[in-house]
Amino acid sequence: MDEANAATELKAKLSEFAKRSVGIMTACTNEPSTKFYLVMPFLGMLGYDYANPYEIYPEHAADFAENPVNKVDLAILKDGKPIIAVECKRVGTDLAVHRGQLRAYYNALVSAKLGILTNGVTYEFFVDSDETNIMDEEPFLTLDLETIARAGATDEVIDALLCATKANFDAETISDAAFLRLTRKRLRTMLAEEASNPSEDFCRFALQRVGLKNVRKTVIDRYYGPMIKVALEEALLLPALQRVRTEMIGWQQSAGDLAEKVDQRIITTDRELAIFGYVRRRLAYLVEDEACFAAIDGVRYKDYVGKLRVFYCKEHKGHLFDYIEGVDGHDKFIFPEPVGAVVTSNVLEIDAALKATFVARVRALSGDSFAQRLARTA
Repeated sequence: MDEANAATELKAKLSEFAKRSVGIMTACTNEPSTKFYLVMPFLGMLGYDYANPYEIYPEHAADFAENPVNKVDLAILKDGKPIIAVECKRVGTDLAVHRGQLRAYYNALVSAKLGILTNGVTYEFFVDSDETNIMDEEPFLTLDLETIARAGATDEVIDALLCATKANFDAETISDAAFLRLTRKRLRTMLAEEASNPSEDFCRFALQRVGLKNVRKTVIDRYYGPMIKVALEEALLLPALQRVRTEMIGWQQSAGDLAEKVDQRIITTDRELAIFGYVRRRLAYLVEDEACFAAIDGVRYKDYVGKLRVFYCKEHKGHLFDYIEGVDGHDKFIFPEPVGAVVTSNVLEIDAALKATFVARVRALSGDSFAQRLARTA
């Protein structure tokens, strides 16, 4: 199969797989279920046989000691040696805080040339492009299956992922591809920073290109620096703004039709209405003062495609949680930080988060009057 056909096939498989994963992710409430139902099928989609212990081995030793203690969740093997290290966390886990753990495993597995850190929905891919056998600090590729399920994957992402498939895996090729992606990413970051606040070195480079040399720093800071910033904005932003203005007329013409189509897709389900009714009744049981009890009348909801938002008085400032109906009775309640997501089949498990968030929102929106009412009821 040629590269173009392989990319097209992988793109279709990834889109279908992303939709499946998003549909079952709420049922994966711990690390083993995430590994078995999301991660291993993902590796299978890439062409690896996760039913073959000679190809994918669980709890593979990843330690320099003779009696290894550290073990990576999954190791993809070639000729008996690990070439890919996969570390799995449960759905919803913040991967950034676990990169150091994967790095330790990767560095101990000298034969490994690719590291994957995942929570079953987000996948981060790492190589050792900066220093041999030392995993990079930042991933060269990040896959978000929720985004892919909604909008599909870009050709750039598919090209990078293609290097990680069994049919195309080659340590040198994937290292080169990773280096190029990381370099582009760093160049974009650098250019964005220079456009925001041009450095002296960048200013001197730009001035030399237009024939001005040996310019004093004070003159750059006072005169040429601001001029170069404006020039960068004009060169980078104005063309984009002009395209947006050109397209704006077409967008405005289609906005009414689009809004109508979106509204047609929003259907408040019986389950969503039941959850909303339950929350109001439950708050009447949970709250401990008359002020909060009276505030329950201000609890409302707004339905969106794929979720129900429940709030107190004001949608954003009074945000209590977003409810996402799951499969097999496992629903997702996304509370504001620091609580975060709660995935459960027992709605009673949200009691603590619901009460704390509601009281905080009532206090924030009521101000002094809330404190005064509490004092009167004490």
